[in-house]
Amino acid sequence: MSWTTFLESAPPAGHGVQVYGELDELAVSVGRFLDAGFRAGEPALVIATAGHEQAFCDELERRGWKLDELREQGLLTHHDADETLAALMEGELPSADRFEQVIGSAADEVASRFPERTIRAFGEMVDLLFQRGDESAAIALEELWNGLLEKRKVALLCAYELDVFDLDAQTSALPEIIRTHTHPRPVADTARLAAAVHETLTEVVGSDAAARIYLRVAEEVPRTALPRAQAVLMWLSRHQPATAQRVLQGARSRYARAA
Repeated sequence: MSWTTFLESAPPAGHGVQVYGELDELAVSVGRFLDAGFRAGEPALVIATAGHEQAFCDELERRGWKLDELREQGLLTHHDADETLAALMEGELPSADRFEQVIGSAADEVASRFPERTIRAFGEMVDLLFQRGDESAAIALEELWNGLLEKRKVALLCAYELDVFDLDAQTSALPEIIRTHTHPRPVADTARLAAAVHETLTEVVGSDAAARIYLRVAEEVPRTALPRAQAVLMWLSRHQPATAQRVLQGARSRYARAA
């Protein structure tokens, strides 16, 4: 399933993630995700920071929605990400019991108003943990979300503010983030990423070596919803870090110039 199809159809138990560098990139994805749901009569549960909530509201208004009407109809429910995260934590990790009490109850409340409808949830509590350096807690929270998706009719979109052209992000952060999601989106424009990676890789190692790397990635990395260019970057970062550093630097420049 493509990223566009995920945003439009939001299959129950689908778990997408948008990695972004600029808030407007994220707002477009969240806006498309929620807009498609509202047009289908599906409610939204948004757990966002105050600053980001305003950007999402602006995007929905740009798409023609009246926020007061959405709230009055029960289609749009918002919870503050910082406050909600604080209610989930028990020491350094999120508590499964508290997660069920807070998030499970919030989902059940929305579901009671819209039985049999898929709830479109957006959450960025995981990114709050990540930005604090609590990566293990963020992944633990992702796993709790995955457990909820197995039990309730919910499709979830998450977000992380990360630099995909950073070697550390490619070796530590992104593999776990990608593992815990069904539909990962490493950049706003994956076609531009593919071109930037291919051109830089060919320049750095030559066309023959680049072809061999693509073959190795095809053999070793299962074909999933993950864009192939991102799979190449992760493979290089793990197996050939010196080459990966050069490719990442060059791809960063090409990706930016092509914007």
